[in-house]
Formats: sequence, C-alpha cells, structure tokens
Amino acid sequence: MNRTNILGTSVVAATIALMAAVAPAAAAQVPPEVRAKAAGIFAALDRIEAEAARAGGRTTAPPAAGPGSRRLVFTEAELNAYAACLLEDRGERYVKSIELKLLAGDRIEGRLGIDLGRPQAGGLMPQKQDLLFAARVESRDGMIRIDMDKLYVGTQAVPPDFVDAVIGVVSRLQGLEPTSIEDWYELPPGVLRLESQPGQVVVIY
Repeated sequence: MNRTNILGTSVVAATIALMAAVAPAAAAQVPPEVRAKAAGIFAALDRIEAEAARAGGRTTAPPAAGPGSRRLVFTEAELNAYAACLLEDRGERYVKSIELKLLAGDRIEGRLGIDLGRPQAGGLMPQKQDLLFAARVESRDGMIRIDMDKLYVGTQAVPPDFVDAVIGVVSRLQGLEPTSIEDWYELPPGVLRLESQPGQVVVIY
C-alpha cells in the first residue's frame, strides 16, 4: 500500500497519523546539539533524493553504482536525534517523543510518547501515554512496514492492534482515513531499504 510515514503522516512515521483536532500541548523545542547530531542524516537523505531525481531524468548511461549498491551507516543516537527533529519540523502535536533501540536482524525496540490533549473515548484512552514496543522492521523497494511483536502502555501489556485503535481514534477526530501499523509506508525518496544492526541503522540506496 503506497502510504507516507506513520509518524508524520512516522517511523514515520508512521511514522503514524497520530494528530487530532483537539487542543495540543506545547511542543518542546529541539536543542541545537540534537539538530547537530541529526545533520548527517538530513544531509545524506537530501543527497540521495537529489541523485534519484537526476537519475530519473537521465538520458545518458547510468553510473556504475546502480540502485541498491551503496550503503550509509548511522548510529542509534543520530537516528533518535533525526526522529526528534522530524517531530518538531512536521508540527507533530500529539506524538511528543520517540526513542528507538536498534537490534540485530532488523529488530527494534522503542518508546513512543503521546499526549492527546484531553482524555479520549470516554476515558478508555488516557490523555498521556507511553507506548513501549518490540518489533521487526521489513523494508524493500522503497517501502517499509512494522511487524509488531510486543506492546505495552506503561507497564501493561496490550495487543499490538492497540496501535491501530489509537490511530483510528485520532484519525477520525482529524477527519482522515485510518491507516494500520501493518500497512506499507514510503521510505524517503531514493532509499530502497533499511537494515538494523546493534546500535546502527544501514541506509541502502
């Protein structure tokens, strides 16, 4: 399914259409040192996108290094700084924070901080909640999806489809079509897939 990231659209998006027409809490400003840590990823993605655009309009022979033959490696700290900057730059009002731990075999663990502004669904969905999760990330052909293994709200285990319930509530409040955590989402232009290693993410383009 050709959709944008679940978090800003996250990670990401969906990377996650977690915005709604309720009063937002004030967003915390990303410190300059965090932006500096994320600068390498922003610069790399800009360069990859520009190269992909040039290749799309190329009339001469393509370069020796074809799509999927190049890799860039970034640290977990750089990725988390990048995610924090995306939340601020995209004006995320309800996703307040995201922190990822990168593991071997394309596995991740993370914490997603959400503030809906006021209690939702008759009090069944708290105003503020931390979603803790463990998942496997699958990516190919410029698309990515998350296969959720475990999910906790605070210390309480909940079914992974709880994320879909959260997405559904805030999407309806905003008048958007609900998506699913299991949908496929677009990677940044020019990026073909991602791989995770302990403490590192590999960008393949």
